Amino acid sequence: KKEESTQLLYPVNALAFHPKYGTFASGGGDGTVAVWDGIAKKRIVLYPEYKTSISYLDYNHDGTLLAIAQSYTYESGEKDHPSDAIFIRRVTEQECRKRIV
Repeated sequence: KKEESTQLLYPVNALAFHPKYGTFASGGGDGTVAVWDGIAKKRIVLYPEYKTSISYLDYNHDGTLLAIAQSYTYESGEKDHPSDAIFIRRVTEQECRKRIV
């Protein structure tokens, strides 16, 4: 007898494209932020999870900083949730540059 498995999926709420390397960051309803190489279809880095949904992302002009907005976006309906917050993360070249395969 085969057991059915359930996978919980969350929306991607935010995308930010790196101004120098052409990679992009994604932020979602599960509180995760990842940086991707879209051409290679590979994740470059996954940052530690935030306390609630990621609602907005943006790099500064030279791509050395990533602004991350945390704000509950009601994926799980009305419930108690952490306060909205904005984090500024310093990013390294290794976290944003496309991988050479």
